[in-house]
Amino acid sequence: MHLLRLVALFGLLFGFIAASADAQDQKDLKKDDTKKVEPKKEEVKKEEPKKVEPKTEETKKEEPKKEEVKKKDEPKDPKEVKKDEPKDPKEVKKEDPKEVKKEDPKEVKKEDPKKTDGTAVVLAWKFTANTPFYQKMFTSTEQNIKVMGLDVAQTQKQTFYFKWTPIKQDGDKWEIKQEIEGIQMSIDIAGNPVSYDSTTENQTGGANTALAEFFKALKGSSFTLTFNTKTMKVETVTGKDEFLKKLATANQTLEPLLKKILNDQALAQMADPTFGVLPATAKKIDETWESTSPLNLGPLGTYTNKYTYVYKGPDAKNKDLETITVKTNLTYTPPTENDPSLPFKITSAKLETKDAKEGEPGKIVFNTKLGRLESTDFSLSLTGTLTIEVGQNKTEVKLEQKQTTNVVTGDTSFLPKPKEEPKKTP
Repeated sequence: MHLLRLVALFGLLFGFIAASADAQDQKDLKKDDTKKVEPKKEEVKKEEPKKVEPKTEETKKEEPKKEEVKKKDEPKDPKEVKKDEPKDPKEVKKEDPKEVKKEDPKEVKKEDPKKTDGTAVVLAWKFTANTPFYQKMFTSTEQNIKVMGLDVAQTQKQTFYFKWTPIKQDGDKWEIKQEIEGIQMSIDIAGNPVSYDSTTENQTGGANTALAEFFKALKGSSFTLTFNTKTMKVETVTGKDEFLKKLATANQTLEPLLKKILNDQALAQMADPTFGVLPATAKKIDETWESTSPLNLGPLGTYTNKYTYVYKGPDAKNKDLETITVKTNLTYTPPTENDPSLPFKITSAKLETKDAKEGEPGKIVFNTKLGRLESTDFSLSLTGTLTIEVGQNKTEVKLEQKQTTNVVTGDTSFLPKPKEEPKKTP
């Protein structure tokens, strides 16, 4: 998730720049547009209750009819029961004891013991050297920045295609190679679209080529990480220098900033969404565990994520799948240093996070048979204010952001196959 947050931050950075440039010229136009749109929402709310009321009344009227039919048939039932009573006790004595002794113990054994005796379950990764697995990570972000009375809407959609290859094992530690196979992204910042798709020939689009080139440099990047299966932590990551060179080539003006942001800690935490979600010890149903993941982005501030996980037990339909819920709490701390390469400086901030879907925490599904994540699905809402300084002028920025993320895992690559061009007939 840290790689995606880094991408979102660059989008936020370009959003600040766009907002500062267009604030004075478009302020009045934006206010007029919002006034015209608001009354339309009230009309929709008035139509909703009309459809619900008649349906509930009809169901209530039908229920007493069923009860009347039962009352009419009651006199006939006692006679039939009296005739059959002598036969019932014999049948119960012969059949019931045998059925209880033979079937019930077997049924209890077949059921997952996690539901009956509270046995703790170990959720552990299983690796095979040189046998890769693949992931597709899709993230959608809706962001609204309000600067100097001007609303700057920003939408982001990103899909990353990863390949993970276990290389070798040394005790509790595995060496694993991560590769970014492909990227698809589309960002719209205040009406300025940017797009990039590594899976097609027309790779770049939109006006902001700097951001598109940044994504282009990500494709083909690889890292080698050391994962401790005992502590469930990524200990080291190599490949940072080559990664920075590729990004700096795409945008040399951002090189000093990238060196501060993409430190060893940040690169190690890029693998947390895949390897950092499992507990280091066995867990019973409804037992919880926590993890804290700070990310220092230098002049962009520090993000500290606190994850609270709850083991919910096996899936009802597939007992090879175990379910975990997760709630995320993000704390932001303003930067203590400044970077002259940035067009602005964040002097203070107050941001709050919550699950975007109230009462619905994120969901993680782990496959115990294959020993890997099956899927991850969660959403997060971020709201608050920041005070930024451009030149010597301080401006308050209001931020609202909703982000949803979905990750799926498979044995083969999720990269879309290139479309075949139709053959030309002579």
